[in-house]
Amino acid sequence: MHSKAIEININQLLITAFCCYAFAMPFELLLEIYFNIKTIFKPFRICSIVIIGLYLIQVVKQGLLIDTRHRVDLIFYGVFFYGLLISCVKMISDLFDMSLFINDTFQFGLHVATFFIFKNTPISTKKRLLILKCFIAGICINAFYIFSLFTYYQRGRHSGFTDNPNYAALGIVVAIVYFFLKSIHTKHQSTQIGYLLAAVFLVGVSSFTGSRTGFIMLLFAGLFLFLFSSIRQKLILAILGCFLAIGVVPQLDGTTFKGATLLSKRLNRTIGGEEDVRLVVWRGVFKTLEQEGYEGMGIGQFKAKFPKYFNAEPNELIVAMVAYGYHLSPHNDYLAILADYGLPSLLLYILFLAILLMKLFQEVIRGAEVHEEKMLAQFSFIVFLCIILFGMASENFQHQLYWFLLMFTTKRFYD
Repeated sequence: MHSKAIEININQLLITAFCCYAFAMPFELLLEIYFNIKTIFKPFRICSIVIIGLYLIQVVKQGLLIDTRHRVDLIFYGVFFYGLLISCVKMISDLFDMSLFINDTFQFGLHVATFFIFKNTPISTKKRLLILKCFIAGICINAFYIFSLFTYYQRGRHSGFTDNPNYAALGIVVAIVYFFLKSIHTKHQSTQIGYLLAAVFLVGVSSFTGSRTGFIMLLFAGLFLFLFSSIRQKLILAILGCFLAIGVVPQLDGTTFKGATLLSKRLNRTIGGEEDVRLVVWRGVFKTLEQEGYEGMGIGQFKAKFPKYFNAEPNELIVAMVAYGYHLSPHNDYLAILADYGLPSLLLYILFLAILLMKLFQEVIRGAEVHEEKMLAQFSFIVFLCIILFGMASENFQHQLYWFLLMFTTKRFYD
């Protein structure tokens, strides 16, 4: 009797797990909404744990394989290494909230591990497209759910299964970029129309999130899509831009602004002079650092000390946060890194972004002959710029969407 050994391709299983991870991006509240299950084990975290487990099995079988083309990532890992180092120092020398430190370290630890594994897993361009399609599919399903919520409830900001409307808007903007680039690089006219209709639908859904940051990113991405498109496609973009201006941007009526959507009303308040709470927090970050120093407060410690340094702020939202002993995040990647991780980590992060932006720009300028590769190069460049821009109004180190987009756009893929 002959026995047959079952051979398991760990690399293929990893790629499948990454497809599931990409699809799960917007569904962090799925268990809570449908099954009333509140748990830290969100779908994307379960996928991350599976990915880490599969990678450890692969390391045991084949050894640790490092893709040397991603040496620039060492700068990025340095951000967290210094953050952990300064946290250890602050544990000894200052009051330190261990619960917040452990919580934040656990969350970014999962993200960093998944990021490292993705960057060091051999993935072909074909598989890269499959992972991206899984991500877009998840975003579109969530967009349809947002549309249904808006149709039923009308009022309020809607984010679907995503925890925060700003991240829902970020995912939708990325999907809009994908569909429009697909229309640019597709020759069949009927297929082009299908992609354009999908993009137009998502533009409308993005307004239901009420995200001003998402609106700015949409305009920013539209500028680069305009540059990459043909004359006929530029005309289509211009027409879509006019409809967007009519439907979303506040319209001047005498001395007041008016608009039909929640987004237009929120833009109205911004234009009308109402100070965003982000500005109050940003000023408070620098006041805090004047007392704490720029070497870094330690991971999670800005949140721990928020009531101490913001108890005199008159802003209603901040007063409520302080009264409950809670906190607001810095709402800015760069200030969040500066506060918790310190100035050395911030400089490393900016250097990391600058080097990768230059590399992605060179890939766009070089121009691939294959339409799919050219589309992916343009997609990665635009989305990476969106990540940089989004980080100016949000704190992203704890959010899975930021990590997926960062690792996808900066990975060098195999042919």
